[in-house]
Amino acid sequence: MSSRTYECGQRPAPSFLDALDSGRLEWGLFHPFPRQSAQEHAAGDATVAGLEAFLRARLDPDDVDLTGELPAGFLRDLRESGYLKLCLGAEVGGLELSAYDAFRAVERAASWCMPAGQMLAIQAGVGAPALLPALPPGPLADFVTTRLQEGAISGFGLTEPAGQNNAWPGTTATRSEDGACYVLRGEKVFTGHGPVADLLPVAATEHGPDGRRLCICFVDTSAAGFEVTSRIEFTGSRGLPNGALRLDEVRVPAEYIVRSEPEDPRFPDLMASAVLIGQLYFTAAPAVAISKLCLQWSGEFIARRSINGRGLGEYDAIQRILGDTLAEVYAVESVIRWSLLDSGPADRWFERLAAKNLAVRASWRIVDRTVSLYGGEGIETVPSKLRRGAPPVPLERRLRDARGLRIAGNVDFQLDSQAGRKLLARHYSGAVGEPGQGLGAEHPAEAGLSPANRTHLGSAKQQVQRFHEKCRELVRRFPDQDRLFEEEHTVILLGRIAAELFAVCAVLARAAGQGVAGDPAEGGQLAEVYCTTAGHRLADLWRQLYAESGSPSGTEPRPAYAKISRQWLAERTYAELHGGAGA
Repeated sequence: MSSRTYECGQRPAPSFLDALDSGRLEWGLFHPFPRQSAQEHAAGDATVAGLEAFLRARLDPDDVDLTGELPAGFLRDLRESGYLKLCLGAEVGGLELSAYDAFRAVERAASWCMPAGQMLAIQAGVGAPALLPALPPGPLADFVTTRLQEGAISGFGLTEPAGQNNAWPGTTATRSEDGACYVLRGEKVFTGHGPVADLLPVAATEHGPDGRRLCICFVDTSAAGFEVTSRIEFTGSRGLPNGALRLDEVRVPAEYIVRSEPEDPRFPDLMASAVLIGQLYFTAAPAVAISKLCLQWSGEFIARRSINGRGLGEYDAIQRILGDTLAEVYAVESVIRWSLLDSGPADRWFERLAAKNLAVRASWRIVDRTVSLYGGEGIETVPSKLRRGAPPVPLERRLRDARGLRIAGNVDFQLDSQAGRKLLARHYSGAVGEPGQGLGAEHPAEAGLSPANRTHLGSAKQQVQRFHEKCRELVRRFPDQDRLFEEEHTVILLGRIAAELFAVCAVLARAAGQGVAGDPAEGGQLAEVYCTTAGHRLADLWRQLYAESGSPSGTEPRPAYAKISRQWLAERTYAELHGGAGA
């Protein structure tokens, strides 16, 4: 087990949210930084190694990417392997992995073959196995348990042709006259495992006399009226089973449906927590895999190249590229460890929400700079490299994969907006008290930091206080919460600032823990590099925020985005209606 175990009913694990709520960064919040026990880590290593051997024996990632197809028999073998039950209990044949070890398993699988890793992530993170612990005892839990024991493949039908961010699904669930079942009508797109799923939770809206209710309907895909209308292919993650679905009067027993309260479009809390962790499996774990591969490939390229008789690694620009990549891998690992270790299923929701964007944006920066390092080889395909005898590094493939991760689960800027809204809503609801006094007392763990990192910590403390004050100022200026939320760019910037500050603190806390343990060199210098570059991003975000929402020194005039976009759209519409070419 990990060093601190948080069971249901115990106090929540300490969270960076505590600092954002108070404006006071207490360094003891992050101490001790979570780490696995040697026993738990060794057990996870054994499972991860077994999974890698299983995949290497059955998948050629180059062939999967070229054909866009998984080999015949792979799905059968996966059902029989037990790897579709990463976190489930032994009573259903599960491997009983912790959330962190499941993350490591998905990361290793995605490192070998992206669609294979994401298939494990869909099953463990958003499918029926993820939702089972949130189901109350009864017919539905029994039904799902039986199907999973039988090896059912699952996913989640959420996104619709109209988009993912509408509050209510367009798919409808109508109760039959006898009350025995619900009838589903609608369409879903971008459904992971859609073409191969046996059991599929589907989000739908029930319209009743007491208002709308969100329904999570557990659909047996062999039911009449369930149809896969199209197999969806992406530029990255080629081979991943994904589909467009139609539900044409699909009947689902009433006891196999979870309903929300009237006019509440939110998932039940335990389901929402499970899906939040699942999003990290599906996006952040593959992003970490890509980042580590790019680090490896960067080292190989630098070692084999020289310019004008001078080794590539001797050049300042190359050293900076490699240093930034090393630091960002260290940072994302720190973020994931804090988010998943030593915490319960419903804990650290802010960190888990922020971790997705932190991981996929870091991965995008890393793969982008690795492509620049490789030059023409960076966007050359594997078949082309093989034809001319160059090392067949599949960097071009990982470039495609990495861009897809930024929109998987939800687009990155929308997740920033969600984080900003949730943080501001706490001020409106009264969950946030008066600001704390000062910047937080020193803690013995700070002794593990280098002088440069103590400076970075001091800056983080000041910015946490500044963030809290800015939120309070905005709430005073906009008494109507919905009116503030219309200032979307302001809300997005707040979400990004909060996430960047969390990452800085996670990195410093991990480095401090290593320093106290007598090994400051392992993480201290990487923390210095990461916090320096993150500081530049934060300075730009703060500048944008004050330009957008005002500062003590006055406001810069905002560009007329609304005016020019509305004018352009109106002219385009006019041209289309009248057959002209447009302005």
